[in-house]
Amino acid sequence: MTRRLISGDCHMDVSWLPPDLFVSNSPARLQGRMPRVEETSEGKNWYVGTHRFAGFATSGSDFAQDRYVPGVSRRLDRMEEVKFFSDAERGVLRVSTPALRQRDQDIDGVEAEVIYGILGISAAFGVQSPWSNSSGSNPVADSRVMDAEALAMVYEIYNEWIAEFCASAPSRFAGIACLSGTSPEVAAKQLRRAADIGLRGAELDVSSVIDPLYHQDWDPVWATAAECNMPISFHTLGLPHRQPKQSDREAYRWVNAGLLYTLFQLSGAEFLASIIFSGACDPKFRFVLGECGVGWIPYVLHRMDQEYDNFSSNIGLSMKPSEFWARQGYSTFQDEALSEEVIGIVGVDNIIWGSDYPHPDGIWPDSREIIEKNLGHLDEHMLSKLVCGNTERLYRIPTT
Repeated sequence: MTRRLISGDCHMDVSWLPPDLFVSNSPARLQGRMPRVEETSEGKNWYVGTHRFAGFATSGSDFAQDRYVPGVSRRLDRMEEVKFFSDAERGVLRVSTPALRQRDQDIDGVEAEVIYGILGISAAFGVQSPWSNSSGSNPVADSRVMDAEALAMVYEIYNEWIAEFCASAPSRFAGIACLSGTSPEVAAKQLRRAADIGLRGAELDVSSVIDPLYHQDWDPVWATAAECNMPISFHTLGLPHRQPKQSDREAYRWVNAGLLYTLFQLSGAEFLASIIFSGACDPKFRFVLGECGVGWIPYVLHRMDQEYDNFSSNIGLSMKPSEFWARQGYSTFQDEALSEEVIGIVGVDNIIWGSDYPHPDGIWPDSREIIEKNLGHLDEHMLSKLVCGNTERLYRIPTT
């Protein structure tokens, strides 16, 4: 397989960022509230105040504290075969060094990528993860930010940094901004700034949104997205599920992990229904369900159309929900065997492949092999759209 590959879902986690990034670039009055790296008996870790929230150059994403342990994960073991974690232990940050990240693209046979940001850092500022709550309450509704001002500044510093990072190789990197979920006004301002500095889209911190996505207070953000030609991503959070009692956590550790990863991509159904039923698509802004997969979408589109017929006079959309999706919606996937029938229902122009680099749920450095296994039966025109053309068009990635 020699076709061009562009990954529409990769990541830049806080674990890999320069240790002094936030303190050095924040106003003096906020420096004490910024994330920082400290050396501990367990190695370097990221802190906000006295709260340790992530390791430095660790094996997972923003909220990971664990170091790589051989034999625990086949995917992580595969990544270590090309010395990914060994390099990190030596202080070589492949994820956040432009030349080394391009080398990792080359290892994977990928020519360009869209880079999602550090929204997971909101957990360090008081936002509850929707799949870590064991109280039985609704953790999404209970989400809160203890220091919204500091978190907004963190996102703004990151947005400037990732714009500069991507400018080093604009044909290889397309960065998307982080938008605060605590204020539509702040989010709209951040979005406009992101467009000005060359970012190609944005992701809203849905874990900390002050009002649900269907609330009209978010309309200025959608309008700004349409005006600035900036697609908005809603990255999956996973679905809440019942947690074991504290005394049972070790006994059910791997069962719980199986639930987490099995359900992880399915929160996109809420984002999709919220955006379309709200009427937000009338400004014609484009939205992306980040790392939400594809296989569930035909059912949800059918269900939305069916239910819309029952209360259309109350909502008053100008088209059927599935028609809005066809015009403006996208979803990313990394490892799914998709049939032509499913692709036809979801839309060949609405599906985006991504490797999820450098996350343990991803497929780096085996993207070409897995694409061939899952999608090799598709005709070349259809396959090219999924693994290259749709991402290239949506994020305005230059052809080489």
